[in-house]
Amino acid sequence: MEFLFAGSMLLLIYTFLGYPLLLKFLVKNTEKNSSPTASIELPNITILLCIYNGSKILSERLSNLLTNGYPREKISIVVVSDGSTDEPNKVLDALSLSNVKLIHYPENQGKSYALNIGLQHVKTEIVVFADIRQYFLGDTILNMVNYFECSKVGAVSGNLVIEKDENNKQSEPGLDWRYEKWIREKESELYSLIGVTGAVYAARMSSIPTIPSNTLLDDMFVPLSMIKEGYVVKFVKNAIAIDVSSSSIEEEYFRKIRTLAGNFQLLSLCPWLLSPINNPVFFQFFSHKVLRLLMPYCLLITLATALLSSSVYLYAFGCFQLVAYGYSFACYFAKSSSVKLPLSSPILSFCSLNVAAFMAGWKYYFSPVKSLWKKH
Repeated sequence: MEFLFAGSMLLLIYTFLGYPLLLKFLVKNTEKNSSPTASIELPNITILLCIYNGSKILSERLSNLLTNGYPREKISIVVVSDGSTDEPNKVLDALSLSNVKLIHYPENQGKSYALNIGLQHVKTEIVVFADIRQYFLGDTILNMVNYFECSKVGAVSGNLVIEKDENNKQSEPGLDWRYEKWIREKESELYSLIGVTGAVYAARMSSIPTIPSNTLLDDMFVPLSMIKEGYVVKFVKNAIAIDVSSSSIEEEYFRKIRTLAGNFQLLSLCPWLLSPINNPVFFQFFSHKVLRLLMPYCLLITLATALLSSSVYLYAFGCFQLVAYGYSFACYFAKSSSVKLPLSSPILSFCSLNVAAFMAGWKYYFSPVKSLWKKH
């Protein structure tokens, strides 16, 4: 009992505290790369925008992309309508933009399918990926493109900033997202990111692999495939896309399930990720992604072994866990009624992450993958 408790507790501490601290130490003792310099001659680029029933904000989003500080004459935009039923062609016909191309097919096939279709129409070496819902702050595209001056850079990820929706009093930017971004920044400084933010990133067209159908995490499959081929992926802090927080705790919870289920899928698609020999970022991937999937089981083991242990101290710890879980339920129901209890945000973030990690495996292995698709 004590052995199981100690092993599970050590994994919990390493995953949530030890790995970030180790990253901070390693980065501090690693020579930092200099920031990229602006290109004398900026390359032509293509922006790939996959949409599903986003016509209401399509015009505004295109305006944002074309006035982002990058020379407009060097921008081509490919819009892929993944089975949209709200007639995006009428929006584009009204705008009459010569550098925007619409590709439409009648049946919704999912984002990975849409990306593969769109990439077939990209004629430039640098492609920028964007989503319909967010908007880019000034020079975001330029700040990403400048990184490709280095031939080793295969992709760069922008910085998704989540703001509170003033019309929704129940939602606020998650502590877990700020924690996640900090880890990504340190991984980039150490060597390479293991994933990008799908709503704001850029990549070399020549290094982008064909994305398998029904891929849940194209924004991890693509960069990890590049890393295997010898490229690095960098985080660009001043390439900012703005989004609003989820409209409810439930929406954020299901987003986490989809993301974590995607990690299970990645292990099936790319078994080489679990090989220290074949995976150049094995240490980061295992510490950051694989152990996250094991955390709910570690929590259950620490609870069960503590309550069944003959040690008074371990039993007291188990009782403390039960009280903590009870308080998390109170935080959830209090937030649903617009009452905020102390420490409710970090507690709900931690609990929802681990419940989602527990459910993600079941969802992936026993539910249709299509049920986990992300709307564009």
